[in-house]
Amino acid sequence: MKQIAIISLCLMSFALFVHGTTASGAPLQVISTFPADNAVSVSAATTVLSMTFDVPVDTSTFRFNGKDTPDGGLFWNVDSIKGVSFSPDHQTVYLSVMLSAGKAYFVCLLNAKSSTGSPLAHPVGYHFTTAASFPPFSVSGNISAGSTGLSPAYALVVLSRTPVGNGQEDFVAGTLADAGGTYSIPYVEDGTYYSVAAMDVNGDGQINPSNGDAVGFGPNVIVSGGNVTGVNITLQTFASPTYAQALDSLNAHAASFPAGCVLRSVQAYEIDPTGRAGWEFYFTMGTWQLSFQFRVESMGTNAVPMDSNNYQWIAPWRPITLLPTVAAVDSFLARAERNGGGAYRPVPMTWNGFDVMFQIGDLARGSYWDMISDPAQNYLGVSYWYGIQNQNQWITISQHRFLGAYADGTILGVTGVGENNRGAIPASFALHQNYPNPFNPATVISYDIPVAGAVSLRVFDVLGREVETLVSDMKQPGAYTVTWNAARYASGIYFCRLEAGRYVSTQKMMLVK
Repeated sequence: MKQIAIISLCLMSFALFVHGTTASGAPLQVISTFPADNAVSVSAATTVLSMTFDVPVDTSTFRFNGKDTPDGGLFWNVDSIKGVSFSPDHQTVYLSVMLSAGKAYFVCLLNAKSSTGSPLAHPVGYHFTTAASFPPFSVSGNISAGSTGLSPAYALVVLSRTPVGNGQEDFVAGTLADAGGTYSIPYVEDGTYYSVAAMDVNGDGQINPSNGDAVGFGPNVIVSGGNVTGVNITLQTFASPTYAQALDSLNAHAASFPAGCVLRSVQAYEIDPTGRAGWEFYFTMGTWQLSFQFRVESMGTNAVPMDSNNYQWIAPWRPITLLPTVAAVDSFLARAERNGGGAYRPVPMTWNGFDVMFQIGDLARGSYWDMISDPAQNYLGVSYWYGIQNQNQWITISQHRFLGAYADGTILGVTGVGENNRGAIPASFALHQNYPNPFNPATVISYDIPVAGAVSLRVFDVLGREVETLVSDMKQPGAYTVTWNAARYASGIYFCRLEAGRYVSTQKMMLVK
């Protein structure tokens, strides 16, 4: 069964601005775009795309992290997006882009809101090409709700040259269904494609089946010299597994695992109040110095090999010879939820503001080190994190960590950071270990600045090449948090380097895909 992680659709080849809202008032309207819909012979040297609205927009709904990778639902098939800016009256949104010659593009605005909170009337899409003409064919059909009970109106429908769900999609054409769920994807060239439809049901700016969003996989489509009709797709929703279900899947597949593999860590993300989440089991194979990750998620299971660099990172973790019982994990998560964790669920769980992360095993090597009295023991840990974004800077509003006993889930300790850390100035410079680590595709990096000054935070690969500048700015004293979304980078070891005055510190990070 195929699986879709958030980033699988976040890296779609289409520009989508996604942000849910509820408000009263006249709906927000798009009144013009550049290039215009169906424009041909657009110069490949074009560096700016734009959308103009009838009233000023809420600029916070167009989030961007300052690099090629978007935050909060910005999707594209332009070759690179370098930034987002606005006209002085906030009625026009500009994208700084790079385009290729002879390529067709599809841009779609699924949701946004005005400066007064009025939502977009309905999704809007447009096409343009840098070629003299568009590809000649179309693919059409109907989107149906199936058992979801959802309206298929304005569902996103796309075609990919490669299978969908492995993070390597190559989306080449797309459209929006009409109010009745009928769609026709124009400008398709000859080829074989995978078809998929998706809806951001909860309006959180992500397409994530684990959070209740709907996805439907259609049949493979072969376009050969003419239009293709009758490509019908049924939407589905998927529930994330519980720990008990994850264990059942693990046990069912264990016989197929390599002989001698050793379980080193268990992690879960986006845990809901009932304990459902996406689960990841990390294994090493010592004889070959290799490692792999076994994932159990809402849409199935997947074993993902990891390279030798990842092995060197995972191997020091103490082996997990006996997993905690279902009762212990369920009890721990329920206790954490009742004892303050549940109070930290004010927004949908996305990297736009909130996440709940769970870990089993050698937690002294991770972000719980300061809570652990006996590093020789395995523990349970869950972290509730809530923040806001200012440009590419994540600012922690609150964070609570719960440490639990491995045997029965008893809570052993709780730490937390209050609203904005008001009045708290760090005593010294510090670059903290990123969390989660290993990660896929995003991780949170925290650092402390005790005095005002110039600060840079950069990411390097194992060859010492700079791959990302996360911060390069003057900073006032305080505790800061940045999220690095590494969706476009290969698995492996990366180094985060903080420089502030004479202070220099580096942390090693592991990206696992």
